[in-house]
Formats: sequence, structure tokens, C-alpha cells
Amino acid sequence: MKTLGFIARCIVCAVFPFGSALAGNLPASLVRLFVREHVPLRGISIYAREIHDPRPILEYAAHTPRDPASVMKLVTALVGLNTLGPAYRWTTGAYASGPIRDGVLYGNLYLRGTGDPYLITKSFWNLLHGLRRLGIRRITGNLVLDEHYITPPKQARGAFDGLRDRTYNVRPQALLVNFQAVDFRFVPSAGRLRVIPDPDPTTLVVRNHLQLVSGACGYWRSRVRLTIEHEAHDNLAIFNGSYPQSCGVQHMYRVTDDNRRYLFGVFQELWRQQGGVFRGRFQMGRRPKGARLLYAVHSRPLADVLRSIDKYSNNVMGRLLVMTLGAAKEGPPGTNAKGLHVIRDWLYRHHLSLPHLVLRNGVGLSRSERITAAEVGRVLAYAYNSPYMPEYVSSLPIAGIDGTLRYRFLGSPVVGHLHGKTGTINGVNTVAGYLQRGRHRYIVVVLENYPAADTEPGFRAEDGVVKWLYARK
Repeated sequence: MKTLGFIARCIVCAVFPFGSALAGNLPASLVRLFVREHVPLRGISIYAREIHDPRPILEYAAHTPRDPASVMKLVTALVGLNTLGPAYRWTTGAYASGPIRDGVLYGNLYLRGTGDPYLITKSFWNLLHGLRRLGIRRITGNLVLDEHYITPPKQARGAFDGLRDRTYNVRPQALLVNFQAVDFRFVPSAGRLRVIPDPDPTTLVVRNHLQLVSGACGYWRSRVRLTIEHEAHDNLAIFNGSYPQSCGVQHMYRVTDDNRRYLFGVFQELWRQQGGVFRGRFQMGRRPKGARLLYAVHSRPLADVLRSIDKYSNNVMGRLLVMTLGAAKEGPPGTNAKGLHVIRDWLYRHHLSLPHLVLRNGVGLSRSERITAAEVGRVLAYAYNSPYMPEYVSSLPIAGIDGTLRYRFLGSPVVGHLHGKTGTINGVNTVAGYLQRGRHRYIVVVLENYPAADTEPGFRAEDGVVKWLYARK
């Protein structure tokens, strides 16, 4: 083993200047892996330990602050569960101050949201269906959106990377239906291609100029060009390019409009589907004092919502959780600043010291959030010994099974044995979680920050650390 270690250090010296000093106590097999994958040793941090043994098995640059990407959600999830409780639910309500006579609501309909992170089309449909079951068929006034429970960040949609039509760039808001997204479904049929939007807001017009072609499917999205044009009352979604028939039915989720007009268009579509009549406009405002609740829908409990946040690394849902913490503990409106203050205060009061922690939005969609691998390990250890450990662990993706780890570790013994949160942005690649082997359970954290970290070699380096820990005697 000494010979192998000496050879590994020599390889590092040849590839990386001063590499031998940097390699420190890294196992020879991992050094060889990092050399082969061109992973700069200055760009990786590793922390591994058994759950009930505070002494690390492997600690490499574990106290170096790094960008964790979505691994930062582990901190937010811990505080969210222990502050709000796993049964916490969000409520979206429909209110009115005018009378209802003979199926007619006289006056405005007020919709008040509290930041439900999972207010999907089905939930919104149920809200409107509840109004129809009350006998309301026609609304004479306007639709008034009350979004005052949460103040969205001033940062423009797409400011992170310029991609305004991507769902991960949606701003968190009190009334956010279906993540503000349209699911464009591509359906080849009888020699032509249909593009079907779901939902189909009345404010959206789809123009399909795609050519249905033969050949292999491949990366079909690169052949589909979507242009969104904003007009006075409608949005145009214009599709150009080609679509291989061999692809069959595929989906593309895109944000086509600002949230308020999108929500209004979805409201009109769903209300008409249920036989309702509405000819008013939409406006922003507060529900009047004395307005009565007509019907409300409640979100899934936080423990369930957390699975969507962590397993699929949903940024807008995570940010809504942060702002909900602010509203619940410091009073509405919930803001990013209030939510982050609640997180920092909770960590302080529970003596969970993270001196290198830098929070910007609490979900890792930032270039300036920071934490060390050892601090992430501390968070995971605390969560494992907390009352809501089962809910916390079950929210994480499972290697080779689901979420962002669905296609990782396939064909290796790690499948099904790692519950881990992943994080990936340009130049950042991370994974952290719990690894089980027999009766032993480990904490493992890998943070990579260097230009090529988010490429295949970076993933192989990460996976290699986890496999090394699993195979360790």
C-alpha cells in the first residue's frame, strides 16, 4: 500500500504542480481517479464520517468555503421542517364581498394566495370547482389578485443566466399556478405534428411552423426553436424548426408570460371549462375587510412538498419555503430577507455553528452562497438526530431510483443505498447525503468548484468518492 501511495503521489506531481502536498490524506485510488478525470485538487472538498462517530473517515479541504449549488437546500429543509412542522399546509382562498343571487356573484372575486409551492393546475381547478358547487355561474366584477402575503424579490426573471423562459428562473410569488409554466406537448399524428399547450391560457396563442421529419430522434430540443412575442393582450408562442417523427410524444416546459397575465388566462380557461361566465378584467388589490371566504384549497403537507423541492431540486418551491418562513415567524409579507433571518436565527438558537455559511436565497441558485463540506456534514448529522429525521431523509433523491439521482450509480452496489441531495450549476457540482452499507450509515459530502466541475468527469469523480466509501472495509 505504501508503494501504491508513493506512485499515486508521483502521478499527482507530474500532472498538478505541488500536487503531492495537496493530495494530503486522500486514498491512492481517489488520487488516481482525480488525475484520470483531470479534477484539480484545489477545486474539490470531501467530508465523510459514520453517523454516530464525529471523527471523520475522510476529510479533504473540508473547511474550505465553496459554492454548494442546490446542496444548500439541505439547510433550508432542516429549518423549514423544524420551524413549520411536517404537517404545515398553505391555503389559497376565494373571497367576495358582494351578494350571490340566482347563480350570479355581484362584484369582484378576490383570490388570495399564501405562497403554496405546489399550486398546480389541478389544485386551481378544484378551487374554481368549489365555487361552481356553491352555485356560482357568473361573476359580474373583476378578478382581483391578492398577493400581499409574500413580496417577490426585485430581481428580474432570468437574471441568473438570462434564460427567462426556464421554470427554474420563475420568481416566487404568493399566487403561483403551475410554476407559471406551459407544458407544450408534441404529438405526431397522421403525417403532421400537433403542439398542444397545457394549460391553455386564453392569453396564449400558439403558432406551429415545425416540420415533421424522418430520422433518429437524438437531441430533439436543439432542433425546435421557440420564440415568444408579447403583444398588448396576448402572447405568441411561435415554433420553428423540425421535429423527428421517431421521437413520438415529447414535452417541453416553458414560461411564456408574466405571472399575473398567465394566471388570469388560466383562470379564464378553467372557469369556461366548468361552464362559468366571466367578462371582467384582472387587477391587483387586497381583499376588502369583511370579505367572506367562499372556498379554499389547501396544499399538500410540508413533508410531501419537501420531496418535490429536494428530489427534483425545485428552486422556486424552495424559495417560497424560505419566504414562508419569514411570513410565519416575522409576520407577512414574507420576504427573502426575513426568511434568511429566520434560518440564521434558528441555527444560532440551536447551536448549529456554521461560521462560513453565506446565504443569498437559501436554495443555491446563486454565485455567492458558501458553505464548507464539514458544515454540510454537521447539518446532515443534526438532521439525522432531529425528531423529523424520517421526513428529512425521505425527501432526498435515492441513487439509481428517483429524482436527480435516478440515472446515477446504475450498475453499482450503491443503487438504493444513497439518499443524497445534488447540486449543479456552471462550474459547480455537488452531492451530500446518507450512505447505508449493511448496519452502517455514513454521511458523505463532495463539493466541486472549478470550470469543468459540471461535466461528466466531475460527476465521475463525485460518484467515485461515494463508491470508495461504500466499498471501504
